[in-house]
Amino acid sequence: MAVLPLMLCHHPDCHDEPRCYGSPARPLLKKEVMRVREHSSCELLARLNGRGDEEVERADSDEAEDERVEHAGVQTSKKSMYWTEEVEEKLGLAGADPYGILELEEKRWLASADELKKNYRRLVLTMHPDKKASEGAKSPSPKKKGAKGEEDEAVGEEGEGEDDDEDDDFKLLSASWELLGNAERRRQFDSVDYFNDTIPTSYRPKAEGGPHRFFKVFGPVFARQAKFSVQQPVPSLGDALTPYEQVAAFYRFWVNFKSWRDFSLLTEHDCAQAEDREERRWMQRQNKNMSERIKKDEMKRLAAFVELAQENDPRVAAHKEELRRQKDALKEAKERKAREEAEAKEREARAAAETLMASQLAAAAAKEAGAEAKAAEKREKEKARSALKKARKDLKALGETARWGGRASELEVVAAALPLEQLLALQLTLEKAEEPAAGEALAAALAAALGK
Repeated sequence: MAVLPLMLCHHPDCHDEPRCYGSPARPLLKKEVMRVREHSSCELLARLNGRGDEEVERADSDEAEDERVEHAGVQTSKKSMYWTEEVEEKLGLAGADPYGILELEEKRWLASADELKKNYRRLVLTMHPDKKASEGAKSPSPKKKGAKGEEDEAVGEEGEGEDDDEDDDFKLLSASWELLGNAERRRQFDSVDYFNDTIPTSYRPKAEGGPHRFFKVFGPVFARQAKFSVQQPVPSLGDALTPYEQVAAFYRFWVNFKSWRDFSLLTEHDCAQAEDREERRWMQRQNKNMSERIKKDEMKRLAAFVELAQENDPRVAAHKEELRRQKDALKEAKERKAREEAEAKEREARAAAETLMASQLAAAAAKEAGAEAKAAEKREKEKARSALKKARKDLKALGETARWGGRASELEVVAAALPLEQLLALQLTLEKAEEPAAGEALAAALAAALGK
C-alpha cells in the first residue's frame, strides 16, 4: 500500500520534535480511537505562527489531556483471571471497554439498566454518523486562497479518516449496547469483567498483626466476592467486636452462597456456526457442561476460602474457646455433683451399715443376754430342782428316823406335793420343834399336800 507523505506542522520557534496532526493513510487495524483536528495542518500552522509559545504549549497540553481522558474511557487493563484472548475475540470490541464507551466505567456492574439505556440514547444522539455529517455540513472549515487544490485534497482525505473513525466509534457504541443491554450477555460479561479473583489458600496468623490482620486479609476478598451473590445485601465480615450471632449468620450465608456468575464466554463452541439443529443442540450441551464445570471449580475454590476464613477467624476461635470453657465448667459441675451424690450415698450406706451393725450387735447382745438369762434361769431351775430333790430326800430321810418312822408315808406324800420353801420350813420344824408343835406342823403340811 502506498503511503502518502505526512502533513507535518512544526512551529519555527519550537525545538521539539515535529508532531503528526493528520494522516491520509487509513490504518489496517484499529487499536484505539485517535483524535483528528477539524482544521487542516496548513491552517493550524498559520494560526500557530500568530500565537506565542505559551499558547502553543497550553494547547498541546490540553490536547494531550483530552486524548488521555478519551483513551482511558474506551480502554481498560482491568482483567479477571478468567479473561482470555478468546473471550476478547468473542466480545468483538477489539479490547475496548463497553462500560467505558457508555461512560459508566466507574459503576460498571453496579450500573442499572436505566442508566445504561439513558447513556446509550444520549451518546447515540452525539455519535451517530448522520448527526456528525449534519453538524459538519453546518460548520464547514475555512479555506485560504491559493493552493486550493492541495487543501481540498487534504481536507477530503482528513474527512474520510474522520468518517471512518466516527463509524468505528458508533459501531463500538452499538456493540457495547448489544452486549450490556441484554441481561444474559451482560451477566456473562460481568462474570469475567475486571475483578480481582485472588483468593488466599493459606493463612498464618502473626503475633504482631493481632486479630486485625485477619480482617485486613479476608475482609477485602469477601467484599469482592459479594459482587456475585444472588442474595443482596450481603452481610459484612464485621470486626473484632461483632456479636457472634452475626458472625455465625455471616458464615451460614457464605457456606450456602448462591452465585449468579456465568462462565458461558469461556465455552468452546459457537452455536451460531452449527450447520443444523442437532449440531446446535450438541454444542449447547457441551457449552453448558463446560460452563457448569468451571463454575463448580470456582465454587469449590470459594468454599475452601470460606472454610479457611472460618478456621482462622479470631471471633470463631474465641467462641469455641468459650464453648469449651462452658463445656468444661458444665462437665466439672456434673462431676462435682456426681461426686457429691456418690459421697452422700456412701455416707448414707455407711450410716445404714453402722445402724445395721449396731442393730445386729444389739440383737446379738440381746440374744446373748437372753441366752444368758435362759441359762441362768435354767441353772436356777436346776439348782431349785436339785434343792427340791435334796429337800424331798432329806424329808423322806426323816421317815427313817425313830421319831418319824411311823409317819414315813405321810412324809413321802408331803415331800412329793409341797414346794421347796415349805419343805425346808417343814424339815426345819420337824428337826427343831418339840411335840406337839412338830406333829401339828406335819399334819398341816399333809393337809396342804392333800388339798392340792
